[in-house]
Amino acid sequence: CSSLVLVNLQLNNLSGILPNSIGNLSQKLEGLRVGGNQIAGHIPTGIGRYYKLAILEFADNRFTGTIPSDIGKLSNLKELSLFQNRYYGEIPSSIGNLSQLNLLSLSTNNLEGSIPATFGNLTELISLDLSSNLLSGQIPEEVMSISSLALFLNLSNNLLDGPISPHVGQLVNLAIMDLSSNKLSGVIPNTLGSCVTLQFLHLQGNLLHGQIPKVLMALRGLEELDLSNNNLSGHIPEFLESFRLLKNLNVSFNHLSGLVPDKGIFSNASAVSLTSNDMLCGGPVFFHFPTCPYPAPDKPARHKLIRILVFTVAGAFILLCVSIAIRCYIRKSRGDARQGQENSPEMFQRISYAELHLATDSFSVENLVGRGSFGSVYKGTFGSGANLSTAAVKVLDVQRQGATRSFISECNALKRIRHRKLVKVITVCDSLDHSGSQFKALVLEFIPNGSLDKWLHPSTEGEFQTPSLMQRLNIALDVAEALEYLHHHIDPPIVHCDVKPSNILLDDDMVAHLGDFGLAKIIRAEESRQSLADQSCSAGIKGTIGYLAPGMLFPSYFTTFSAMA
Repeated sequence: CSSLVLVNLQLNNLSGILPNSIGNLSQKLEGLRVGGNQIAGHIPTGIGRYYKLAILEFADNRFTGTIPSDIGKLSNLKELSLFQNRYYGEIPSSIGNLSQLNLLSLSTNNLEGSIPATFGNLTELISLDLSSNLLSGQIPEEVMSISSLALFLNLSNNLLDGPISPHVGQLVNLAIMDLSSNKLSGVIPNTLGSCVTLQFLHLQGNLLHGQIPKVLMALRGLEELDLSNNNLSGHIPEFLESFRLLKNLNVSFNHLSGLVPDKGIFSNASAVSLTSNDMLCGGPVFFHFPTCPYPAPDKPARHKLIRILVFTVAGAFILLCVSIAIRCYIRKSRGDARQGQENSPEMFQRISYAELHLATDSFSVENLVGRGSFGSVYKGTFGSGANLSTAAVKVLDVQRQGATRSFISECNALKRIRHRKLVKVITVCDSLDHSGSQFKALVLEFIPNGSLDKWLHPSTEGEFQTPSLMQRLNIALDVAEALEYLHHHIDPPIVHCDVKPSNILLDDDMVAHLGDFGLAKIIRAEESRQSLADQSCSAGIKGTIGYLAPGMLFPSYFTTFSAMA
């Protein structure tokens, strides 16, 4: 067998003791699989001589003894599967030398001692399973820093203690994390919110305390969340209602209190377990929690409250009447709207050119965020001290044909919409600059993570991390929610006409916000298709070179479907 490359004896119901002679096989051996049998004995002595070995799989047998440190010499090893045997003793630290290792599974044995910190050297590791052993001590921060872990981190059913390391936030590619049934203590670290690709999170059966952190709202790809059998307190976070992919939620046997949410997953009795949280109240009737108590005030306080309410309502009514009278007087004194009034951005409080000039440091290149078809966008800093705020300043190139029309279109669209998935307008500037030239600008909500286009096509390598499949799906759902609002929840509806990655902005939580309404169309029922065609074609084909919004070639057929095509 001097040329033997692979030995595969899996799933053959073999028994007996693995002979030591197996250690005399060809040094060209690259794979040794004997899993799924009833073989006993030890890992062969001299296993370290197989320097080409890439796969060592002894799982689901009756092997005993300790794991030899010689395994650390297998520098080409990619898979080490020894789970479901009877190995005992400590995990050899030499395993940390296996720099090519992708899969490491030592679960369901009798291994004891601590997890070697040398595991932090396993920079190619995708899956780590040490569950169902007798391991003790704290989880090394080096293990929580293996950013290559993408499939599995399972340390459940051991005797591990201490807090969960804040380094857990470095596991940004991980899909499944199971730390359940240990003696972990402390609070759930806020850095866990950075693990945005998590689909399954199991922390049940520990000694964790404190509240369920709000940063977990970033884990919108979760399908299972189990925090049961801990000492958690505080309220059940309402953001769990919006987790569209969540199928199982278990927070039973804690000390949670307050109102139980009633939307999303909480409307499905079989998907949620809230048992033994005696201070919870309200929620759907099938949870059988008592009604939340609202103690009635004593009589003097009640009478005082009634008087306050009466005066407040009366005062508000008087102010409303005065406001209506003033508005009617102003409208009457001005007569009918001046020509073009409909197209002016009067709904917004104006800001001066000087203020924008100061906020953008004279529109410096350092504050330039990006350029568009009709102008440039700058980062502006307004106020000072505790009142310091940041906004995006979109300055139109008024010399460019169609820029003024774009400005008017964007103002007309933005003054009618208000939705969390749309970029918010703060104010406008329609004035003269220092040279006396016409100046038009929009001050918009600043979205810190930039456009989706920069995430998909970064200008320099490493500038942005490519969004995961789950993040892309959530971004698509966010944009769809924004378009659904524009098409069906305002009257008349608005067709965006320019939905593309550069007009989709991402906030700190990678939530998408649709912006740039420069080409937007307001679809009024009384407008004929011909008038819309005349209005659209008069400015020619607009938008980004290489991209043509559906409906631009046949503007008389603009519909809400054009924005989604």
